[in-house]
Amino acid sequence: MTVTFQVGDDRVGVVTLNRPAKLNALDATVFEGLTRAADQAAAAIADRRCRAVLVTGAGRAFSAGLDVSLFAGQATGQAPDDEAIAEMQQAFTAFEDLAVPTVAAVQGVALGAGCQLALACHLRVGAGDADFGLLEARWGLIPDLGATWRLPRIVGLSRATDMAVTARRIAAPTALSWGLLDAVLGEPDEFAAAARAFAARLARGPTVATGAVAGLLRDSFAAGRDQALRAERQVQQRCLASADFAEAARAGAQRRDAVFEGR
Repeated sequence: MTVTFQVGDDRVGVVTLNRPAKLNALDATVFEGLTRAADQAAAAIADRRCRAVLVTGAGRAFSAGLDVSLFAGQATGQAPDDEAIAEMQQAFTAFEDLAVPTVAAVQGVALGAGCQLALACHLRVGAGDADFGLLEARWGLIPDLGATWRLPRIVGLSRATDMAVTARRIAAPTALSWGLLDAVLGEPDEFAAAARAFAARLARGPTVATGAVAGLLRDSFAAGRDQALRAERQVQQRCLASADFAEAARAGAQRRDAVFEGR
């Protein structure tokens, strides 16, 4: 399978792009696999088997971007149409909409569509060799899988414009300073374990709250103040009624660490 999904005992659901010989380039089967994996993750979240999702790539790269096979029909006018692009966009958006924290674990290149998949996750951690880029301008194209909406919200308008119009590559130290990466977790030989541990810490957290806050923050860019405050109140009522909050209150009174269950 070109995309796999597995949930471990740490309740981290791992989505793996599995075309290492192609640097995990995204073809039609990968987009189908991502859609399937997001559905599997949503089901595992619903029954509380999964409390954080880690998106990663097999081998030495996260993803080199779109596979050129997706443009094989260009000469005959059969390149991806609006509906096809919308389906590819939704394959990424599904990870942004999951109800637990999602983390992109970037080792090696995350270029073009690969970079845009990482942007769709709530957080991004990288190895020391992480290398980002939006290369679409080299093909006379724009990044159309969510980057024009997500990237300026993460790194700011000027830096997003820089990446999109110059198609230059952004190495891990710069990505960290820009906020494109949230953490650099060591060199490649130790990165997989460190990224899994990062996600596992999130999975042990109060995921009723942490799973909701990413959506609140994202929606705040389009909301007016009163709408944003109303949304906070509504989500907070769910948090106050949660077993996680009750456990935190008991733990505080008993002067111990809370053990959250994500419900």
